[in-house]
Amino acid sequence: MRSFFTLLICLIANFSKAQIKSSDLSGSWVAGKVNFLSGDDLPDENILKYTYVKYTFAMPDKIYYAAVYSILGSEFLFDIRGNKLLVKSGVGFVMNTLKIMELNKNKLVMVMADANGSLESPTAIQYTFYPEKLVQESLELSPDDIYKINGADTVFNSSQKIYALFKGPDFSDYISSELSKAGISARSGTLNATFIVNPLGKADSLKIIQGINPDYDRAYTKIFYAAKNKWTAANHNGKPVKVLMYQEKKYFTSDEVIPSFFNTQKANAAYESKNFEVALYYYDMALKDRPDDKENFYRRGICRQQLGNLEGACSDWKKVKSLNSNLADAVLTKYCK
Repeated sequence: MRSFFTLLICLIANFSKAQIKSSDLSGSWVAGKVNFLSGDDLPDENILKYTYVKYTFAMPDKIYYAAVYSILGSEFLFDIRGNKLLVKSGVGFVMNTLKIMELNKNKLVMVMADANGSLESPTAIQYTFYPEKLVQESLELSPDDIYKINGADTVFNSSQKIYALFKGPDFSDYISSELSKAGISARSGTLNATFIVNPLGKADSLKIIQGINPDYDRAYTKIFYAAKNKWTAANHNGKPVKVLMYQEKKYFTSDEVIPSFFNTQKANAAYESKNFEVALYYYDMALKDRPDDKENFYRRGICRQQLGNLEGACSDWKKVKSLNSNLADAVLTKYCK
């Protein structure tokens, strides 16, 4: 009898482990809802509530994490053990463990440990993911999603709904790496460029709207066209389409970066303690040196809201939007009519 129960337990355990297969995770998943494991909503001041998160699983064991829609993201390894997703470094070191609560072709629910490392705590963060294709299909096409129309030829603006994807973790990182190999660097300045990726996945029509310097711009152009075929075309309604892509590369001096870094640390510490007056002071200081920091603008907006300055909060969140981030979209819709 004991042998029978031992065998039964083993069979149940093996059956349980077999429920989750790596191949079931294949593809890109986008977080549609973030809440506590208890079921309670995250407060608006918790930046995780509105942060874009995308996981892309490539078989047999690669996972990519992205905090913006337009890139594949940082590459890691992964493994499935029972109902646990183990995220590993390139050499196999376990960096994070998530608990898979639910998995089917249309939904993936995972729990991230709380500050104490618990996956069972009511304050652990629960993410509900949906296949990226379903998320894109659920987004309505607006006039802002169209760049230009010439007869039957439409060029779309890059957006979460329609975008071309570079065949690599991040096109910006690729450019930086190739510039470094060519011995090209920039101490400060901003490059703004646009280009079109056609339905065949070929990048063309590069326009440097604002350059760094002639040598940098020439090198950037050469690297861009050398990689023109390293793209996957955008899709709309199941068909490949033309899309206008935008790239911005900013360089800062240490005099700008270091003060902003330390002021941001002080601001974030006060923010986490809900000392919004002190946090506001340090976010003001940090943004003087780095006026492009989307998360600082978002958090400063929360500080202003908490201190009764909703108009100022909306101004900060609109700034986030102008910096090509959807981080503040939900609070803009909720509070800034």
